[in-house]
Amino acid sequence: MTDNQGGRKGSNEFVARGSETPDIAASTRSVKRELKTLRSQRDLRIKKPTRLERTRKLHDVVVNLVQELQSAGFASVLSPPGPITIMGPEVEDPKTQGKIGHTREPLGSYIQRLSVEDNFFQRPPFDHMTDPIYRRLIRDFIDGAAMPESKIAALSRAGGVRSLDDGNIRFSIIDGLQRLYCFLIAILLVWRREQLVQDSVIPQEGWNFFAESVKRLGEPELATENLLQRVIRYEIFYAIGLAGLLHYMVTFNSSQRRMSLRVQLEIMKKPLIEHLKSEGIPIWEDIGRMPGERRPQDRFLGSDIVLATQAFITHNAQVTTAVETERFLDENQPYLDNIGDISDIIRTLKRISAEVHSKITQAYESNPNQRFLMMNGDPFLLGFVAACGYVRSRGNMDILDKALDKLLQEFDRPDADPLHIESYQSALDMINASRGKDARRLVDDTFRRFFLGVTTELDWLDTADQIAGGVSH
Repeated sequence: MTDNQGGRKGSNEFVARGSETPDIAASTRSVKRELKTLRSQRDLRIKKPTRLERTRKLHDVVVNLVQELQSAGFASVLSPPGPITIMGPEVEDPKTQGKIGHTREPLGSYIQRLSVEDNFFQRPPFDHMTDPIYRRLIRDFIDGAAMPESKIAALSRAGGVRSLDDGNIRFSIIDGLQRLYCFLIAILLVWRREQLVQDSVIPQEGWNFFAESVKRLGEPELATENLLQRVIRYEIFYAIGLAGLLHYMVTFNSSQRRMSLRVQLEIMKKPLIEHLKSEGIPIWEDIGRMPGERRPQDRFLGSDIVLATQAFITHNAQVTTAVETERFLDENQPYLDNIGDISDIIRTLKRISAEVHSKITQAYESNPNQRFLMMNGDPFLLGFVAACGYVRSRGNMDILDKALDKLLQEFDRPDADPLHIESYQSALDMINASRGKDARRLVDDTFRRFFLGVTTELDWLDTADQIAGGVSH
């Protein structure tokens, strides 16, 4: 009896223990889920920034470095730079009628004299912390190596300056942009060290590359002061204008990573671009592109707008970046052929961006390629603007406004394809659109005929027939 009871008791105890087992398993699963959640949260917290995010952070730190150093107590080695003292005889350049001299000054003065924000990009930007060439240059500089002379232009807001004592003087880098950036990174490394990794400004492997050289310099504050007193040698170019500046930029950078023609054009036409931006024209400049960054699709590219301006004024869709850059350098052209045309092109570009582009985005919302057709530049924008310029040249701006109103009315019709995109694509195939000239001409001719009432709609195929048959304007 006792055995049976004992057996039952044991059985009951076993059952009781067995009934607890699911709770333990559930608890174990719960703990595992919590651990997994914690790990996921931790991974999110320590997720490495993308190259673009890190490059932006580094850019922001570099731009504000001088102010940060002054606030941190380095004012004694960051006194405002005085007048430039030329060492030895100057050279006069008959090509630009400019003057060239040699000078030297402490790094602390050099980084104040030059605006990183204004000079930051002249060529496709680099990730200096992973590029082997620039990492080596930064480390060599930290180790005390003498750097080659940079080339700096002295200008004014209105153009060139005749004297280095000019009160409105500003400085632009001709050659030495990457060296300046490397100098600034070197200062950051010597001053802030491992903290740059913690702040996601530089990658861990980047710090590992420089750590030994940086630590040899001693304590951060004293090492930073000594670095800011390092002598920098450079050539100073003055009595030159924008054309002279671009001449030297192209000349001295021809054997290096080439400055793109688009960036050259943006630099040459900076006054025009800034003026259009101030008028509310949405423009994105290639000169400010970060590594890995893409142009926002709802903005015009700066160089496209420069070409569009010239296409409007000359009512010629066959303008190109190469030709416009060469024309500026050869002829020392102002930023517009006729300064009186600026109000007309602003008025037209405003209507294109605020009205025509807006209608296109609504009508073709489901197709990104068609939705941003006007912002993609070549061939549609250039052909369209050239047609607008042609209409304006045959009459006046009031006639052009009526032509644009006529186009906008097409978007109010029930037709889901007001631009007849399918016919446009077929027409491009007919004329072998790989040839850019024919593609621009297709857009130009089709809109001219529509604006002037030759056709009642955008008849792309008829225009393509004429182009294929060799019929000109």
